Amino acid sequence: MKNDKTNNILFVILILVMGAFYYNTIKWLIISWIYNPYYSNGFVVILLSGYMIWGLRKEVHKIEMKQSQMGLIFLIIGMILYFIASIWTIRFLSGFSLILTIYGGILFLYGWEFTKKISFPILFLLLAIPVPFLDLATPPTQQISAVSSSGLANFIGIPVQREGLVLTMHTGKFEVGTECSGLFSIISLLTTAIIFAYILEGSLIAKLSIVISSLPLALAGNILRITSILAVANRYGHDVAMNYFHDFSDILLFSTVLIGLFIVGRSFGRLKFKNIF
Repeated sequence: MKNDKTNNILFVILILVMGAFYYNTIKWLIISWIYNPYYSNGFVVILLSGYMIWGLRKEVHKIEMKQSQMGLIFLIIGMILYFIASIWTIRFLSGFSLILTIYGGILFLYGWEFTKKISFPILFLLLAIPVPFLDLATPPTQQISAVSSSGLANFIGIPVQREGLVLTMHTGKFEVGTECSGLFSIISLLTTAIIFAYILEGSLIAKLSIVISSLPLALAGNILRITSILAVANRYGHDVAMNYFHDFSDILLFSTVLIGLFIVGRSFGRLKFKNIF
């Protein structure tokens, strides 16, 4: 018990030191979560990670905590990555080194068994780190969404002409902009799929299938969302589709993908979930 208290004090000191050492990185992360629409779920990721660790408190309390020197290796690697990121201004790398340093500190103070138990909540934090060059994926997803939704609309009898990213109907024109590319949804739904896979009791193949399927499901859901907007516009007009139905269509997208994830999970057998909440 005395060692536990000592480790807890050392951990608090480590967090304070890291807070000062990684001040610029943490500041960049917070600014990104506030202003970068791709990673507006960053705060949610932090809260979910903390809640999952809190939910494991009874289990980790039973673990005999033994310091592991291996944690020092992770700490050293994390520091090296941080200095490389600082020299070359690679902010993504500095964010990754922050997670690695936290992991190394926990491993060093509390040992393998403890760290293994909370590894998922810690690694889950990686989803809150903005990755570089994400904007490069926007044009392809915009093009896929525009081509597929216009093709689907024509297939079901809704006349739509496409010129690049602009979809033209008799009621008006619709542009598949950045916010309609589906990339925003892919990131958020990937996070949802990872949580879903984590709480699902099943094989590793089932969990990986759920996570991987979230990407095409999110894209397919976005295509259905755009098509549904076109359908509403065709019947009720451009203004109704954009001013009233547009925001509601996000719920349609999320519901479609969530049902898809359940179907993928169910294909591996009866769904059973861990009680973590």
